[in-house]
Amino acid sequence: MKKLLKIVFGLVLAVLLLLIVAVALFAIFFDANNFRGQIAAQVKNASGRDITIGDIHLSVFPTLGARIKNVSLSNAAGFGAAPFASVGEAELGVRLLPLLRNRDVQVSSITVDGLQLNLAKQADGKTNWDDLVAKTSKPAGTSAETSSNSVNTDSGIRSIDIAGISIRNAALNYRDDQAHKSYLLSKLKLETGAIEPGKAFDFDLGFSSQLTQPAITADTKISAKLVFDLTEKAYQASKLKLRVKASGKEIPNGTQTAELGADLSYDGSKGTLSLANGRLDAGGLSATASLQGTGLNGSAGRFAGPLSIKPFNPRELLKTFGMSLETADADALKSASLSAQIEGNATAARISNIVLELDQTHLTGSLGVSSFETQALDFALKADTLDADRYLPPAQKQAAATPAARKAAGGPAAPSGSADATVLPVDALEKLNANGTLDVGKFKLQNLSMTDVHLKLAAPRGREKRVDLDSKLYGGTLSNTTRITPGTKPTLAESLKLSSISAGPLLIDLQGKDTLTGTGDVALNVSGTGRTVGELKRALDGTVSFSFKNGAVKGFNLGQIIRKGEAFMSGQQYDETAVQETDFTELSASGKIVNGVLHSDDLNAASPLFRVNGAGQVDIAGQTIDYVAKPMIVNTATGQGGKQLADLNGVVIPIHVTGSFAQPRYSIDVKAALQQKATEKLQQRIGDQLDKKLGTSNPALANQLKEGLGALFGRKKKPEDAAPAQSPPPSP
Repeated sequence: MKKLLKIVFGLVLAVLLLLIVAVALFAIFFDANNFRGQIAAQVKNASGRDITIGDIHLSVFPTLGARIKNVSLSNAAGFGAAPFASVGEAELGVRLLPLLRNRDVQVSSITVDGLQLNLAKQADGKTNWDDLVAKTSKPAGTSAETSSNSVNTDSGIRSIDIAGISIRNAALNYRDDQAHKSYLLSKLKLETGAIEPGKAFDFDLGFSSQLTQPAITADTKISAKLVFDLTEKAYQASKLKLRVKASGKEIPNGTQTAELGADLSYDGSKGTLSLANGRLDAGGLSATASLQGTGLNGSAGRFAGPLSIKPFNPRELLKTFGMSLETADADALKSASLSAQIEGNATAARISNIVLELDQTHLTGSLGVSSFETQALDFALKADTLDADRYLPPAQKQAAATPAARKAAGGPAAPSGSADATVLPVDALEKLNANGTLDVGKFKLQNLSMTDVHLKLAAPRGREKRVDLDSKLYGGTLSNTTRITPGTKPTLAESLKLSSISAGPLLIDLQGKDTLTGTGDVALNVSGTGRTVGELKRALDGTVSFSFKNGAVKGFNLGQIIRKGEAFMSGQQYDETAVQETDFTELSASGKIVNGVLHSDDLNAASPLFRVNGAGQVDIAGQTIDYVAKPMIVNTATGQGGKQLADLNGVVIPIHVTGSFAQPRYSIDVKAALQQKATEKLQQRIGDQLDKKLGTSNPALANQLKEGLGALFGRKKKPEDAAPAQSPPPSP
């Protein structure tokens, strides 16, 4: 038995020796370069391209491999003389014994040096790889089953190992004449460790890229520890690092650098993705995130995870990106941070549990896009305090934008009514698709202070947009509703209600001076249509009303105006000075707006000194006023910082207010006052004569005749017949 085994082993060894000798002789005497012509002919026949090969070197044992040098494949017709692809040197080998003994494919290092690939697309859309794709595509009529069966899936290969991949000095040039752009990847270098399924290996990739329009260059480096399992469809990239440094005129500050790091894993069989320790550093901004994805192997894929942005200086960040922002408060936009939970899928995304710190503002809530297809945005946000004035342009720049400032500076003033020519953003409103709420504890805008602000937006795409605003301010409340209906002729409807407002502090904060004081209510309901601001003003219709108590109208002194009129009527000189304000106990009016013009005829004002009524109109579109106020003295005591007006008791002196909103003018209707005064004197004289003639003999007839005279002259009730007036306030 032993002798038989020796004979068998001897034969096996002899066969192996003969094989080794045969392989060695083949490697020595076989020259693959003799077949370059046949290889070129086969490539020509298969692709229509010409191929040139500088040198071919084959090895058989212990590695079955090949090394080729100076290989070049010609370009497609019409794409120039430059080769489609060329390689300086490439080498590939497979260890022979593991393949024969264990059916294991052990590939030696794959080396490629000097790879050049030129891709191009012409203006008509034709590319220089179309012919290659057409010649290598599956023939018509070949079934999927036939195609799949052409590959022997039961090859007996147990594993594939690669000692490493090394690609050096590679470049890819892509020219797109259709888009008038070109891209260049150069200095491409790829190095990997030994690649074996289930085991980690190093991966390092670097390249430079150039873009012509805009002109941008970038250097990119990527490194990671990779693990893959093709059978389980599992892939991992740990310690992933991506660094990009970009330069060019279109890059803020000329150069920017961004770095990304993470640990990634994907399980294709389960459809799960994990991103851990995600970090992005760019321009002084540092963000971290962790994401978990599920259902990614089907249509129900989704992802979720926390996002955090470390505290940073927004102002410095803007400078990093070449932007400079001037604000009214130089200390604004100096601190910000964010934390939130992000989630989404193929159709929608949401950011919830938002905690945003911006300077002194603390904001929480959520926002999201409920449909990418319709771009439907929804939000629910709350802030403790927000001073919007801090983030507006400096006051001097805001003032420089006004027509008066431009004229004072020697520049051209804005044309009159230029604001009226402003076209309303109808298209943007039509596309807007948003719903949500915003609550702010304390809010300040244009120096106007509000508390408990609640804003609600309902703006479905293609339909009426509605904004509701409620808040507390200056001792009272504000309720405002704005409705906008987009279309060829957009419609605006405004409903405003101010209740128990302290007018003085409100106007001081809003316009810098309290032209009106007192506590009161204001109501406004208007609507109009138009594509420009001017059209909208001219089409306004609606109502307006106001009512104030215990205040003053500043800027003019009605008592002084009346005394001035009295002096003029009596031919006396007037030189009195007084505080320019008119006190009132009640002040109210209402009116209708028709085609942009306010008509009012029920002005009613009362004070211890006078009663006032009036009527007229205000052209909102033209910003002009034409109004007649008719004050009547009802108290002979000194009031409004001047002397007594006993001679004018009961006399109405019409005051005509005209001009623009910016520069109103007033004039006293002295003629009407003189006529009334003369009529009263004539009536008084006739009455005295009737008393003399009939007072003792027939007093009833005398009174009847005097009443007839009153009707004839349009006599009004004497002041003593009117309701008793309150005592005037002390003069300032």
